[in-house]
Amino acid sequence: MKKTFTILILVFLTIALRGYSQINTFPYVQTGDLPIGWSVVQSIPLWSLYPAAVNPAGVPNDAAIVCNFFSYAAGPTGLVVSPAFDFTSLTSPVVNFYTAYRSYSTENDSLQFLISTDNGVTFGNVPTAFRRSFNSTPSLATGPSQTTPYSPTSVNDWRHETIDLSAYAGMNNIVFAFRGVCDYGNNLWIDNFVVNNKDGYCQTNVTSAGSFTCGEAVVKFNTIGMKPLSKSDNQNDNPGGGVLSVTQHANQSPPTFASPEIQPNFTATNPGNNISTPNVIYHDYWYTVSYTGNDRFGYANYDLKIDVSFFSDISTLYILKRADMTASWVCLNTVSSGNFIVASGLTTFSDFAVGGDSASQPLPVELSSFTSLINGRDVTLNWTTASESNNSGFEIERSNIKGQNSNDWIKVGNVSGKGNTNSSNIYSFTDRNIATGKYNYRLKQTDFNGNFEYFSLGNEVIIGTPDKFSLSQNYPNPFNPSTKINYDLPFDGRVSIKIFDMTGREVASLVNEFKTAGYYTADFNASALSSGVYFYTISADNFTATKKMILVK
Repeated sequence: MKKTFTILILVFLTIALRGYSQINTFPYVQTGDLPIGWSVVQSIPLWSLYPAAVNPAGVPNDAAIVCNFFSYAAGPTGLVVSPAFDFTSLTSPVVNFYTAYRSYSTENDSLQFLISTDNGVTFGNVPTAFRRSFNSTPSLATGPSQTTPYSPTSVNDWRHETIDLSAYAGMNNIVFAFRGVCDYGNNLWIDNFVVNNKDGYCQTNVTSAGSFTCGEAVVKFNTIGMKPLSKSDNQNDNPGGGVLSVTQHANQSPPTFASPEIQPNFTATNPGNNISTPNVIYHDYWYTVSYTGNDRFGYANYDLKIDVSFFSDISTLYILKRADMTASWVCLNTVSSGNFIVASGLTTFSDFAVGGDSASQPLPVELSSFTSLINGRDVTLNWTTASESNNSGFEIERSNIKGQNSNDWIKVGNVSGKGNTNSSNIYSFTDRNIATGKYNYRLKQTDFNGNFEYFSLGNEVIIGTPDKFSLSQNYPNPFNPSTKINYDLPFDGRVSIKIFDMTGREVASLVNEFKTAGYYTADFNASALSSGVYFYTISADNFTATKKMILVK
């Protein structure tokens, strides 16, 4: 008969952030050490905090969240509830976390990941429901059953989970919950909860060995499940496979909370068959890879291949691996195959990146700062390079956050680069007459060979509403045949803009509708009119104004 598993319960900090500012700084990382804002909803203390024997990064006796299915008869349920998140600045959010679980025998404990869009009032499933149990395929269990209280003792006990949250991009009042349902099995562990934005995402069902490509990365499954983890399981391979998720991060250096960022390397060889420690991680080449098929029936064996044809010399490059941004990067034995570098015989899934030697393979451009300044409806971008190699220049791109995804970028300007220089250079560009709204900006740096990389502004740009009515002079003026007219509205209301000729006859109506407060631009095409002097008049609320324009054909 089971004995009660006694946990020294470290009570959650249950100051739920419902009445406080929502979390809007990303990446967000919660390791279980100090879960501020997280709370529990339960009548029986299933959920608590306790040190895991080994965490996903291999650190011993590290705090994690545990669901104590071992100690309670079947029936109890409980929720672990996150603080509220504001996703209005995110175009493609994703959440990652680790789970580790074994049953006592065959008890069907289960875990659900739930989401709320109303600040935690109601919860439901994410678009692809996440509910795992001992008997599900894949299984919630990451190893064979055991009759003693379970705590993960190896990094191989942990499975990396990925949930795509793109359906909630641009929303606020988002709350997550883990729901445990007890069947009197054994302990479930959760650690290293990370919310971030992604630049690319691929997901595929893996049912047999083979290669799967996402951007520059190729995951080649040699097996979808290795030999049984114990004699009690009869399968020679995972019969159900699982879902492979590859998240590509292309516009930022990998955030890290680890020291050192890259672990000193004394054993792993690079394609040049040498041993070194990289001093740079190439920010367009890092990925988060997860696979649901690593469970009690066995773990996959796979190779990771990354296309590095962008690099002129791949002999010093490494594929690096880490549990997540809480752990140091570790060099893997890396070989080359054509334009690819390859790490073979992997069994666990996590973060991967390409690292190298900045002396032999420098970054084309090293940015030391990238900032924005708002003046009314104008946005000035300032950036500084520490060095440049073969730099042709920068294209400035803008994306409207509302109603658009991360691929909806438009070019708004360009600035020439300095070619090759080791000295610092300062650049500036002003994007003028932007409508009210929220925007992202990025630089597309291109070299003289046509290769390019992106640098993203670290903050969103918000163009607010004006403090008074205004009608600007059209530009260009004189014009042929098109011109633009800017106008400002401090309040919501009906707006009318009409064009008149010299006799006072109305010749066009540009705007005649209800508008919310903000900055606006009206386009006027006079191709059907003859040369001459015209007038345009705005009427909004109690404000009216008239200005003259000249059409010259």
